[in-house]
Amino acid sequence: MVRKFGLPVLAPRPPLPTVDLMRKRLGGRASTEPGAGDAVTFTTPGGVRHMGVVLFVRGDELDVWVDENVVRRTRRAAASPLDATLPRDLVALAADARVFATLTEGQRICYLDEGRVDEGTLIEKCRFGALVERSDGTIVGLGFRRLWPKDDAPASEPS
Repeated sequence: MVRKFGLPVLAPRPPLPTVDLMRKRLGGRASTEPGAGDAVTFTTPGGVRHMGVVLFVRGDELDVWVDENVVRRTRRAAASPLDATLPRDLVALAADARVFATLTEGQRICYLDEGRVDEGTLIEKCRFGALVERSDGTIVGLGFRRLWPKDDAPASEPS
């Protein structure tokens, strides 16, 4: 008689994200033109008026942060400078966008990862963040608010 034993089965671990996947999640490799951090208003084709902070500029195209984790793409011609006071949370966001715009590939930077500040090298800039090489050689993808120049304090409390 053959006896069967039920062995515990471990669920397979999800695969670690690849550099290509991280790059895609961060909007693709790109560097912004001047204008990142500007406060603007614009109206969507559906007639909804938004105010927000420009995160990325290329030619006539703007990517504007309008709400927590909501970015809308619009044309420069459809946007105008904000003529009101920017809410406090957007002031900090604008400062972070301006700091990120000044970073360059190959630069030593500080970053916030898993609740700790560390140093690394900015390998690739993307629309909304960067690929960073940690001191152990691992590459991580981080949002723009978690990065700043090595010798500077963060522009705001990183989120």
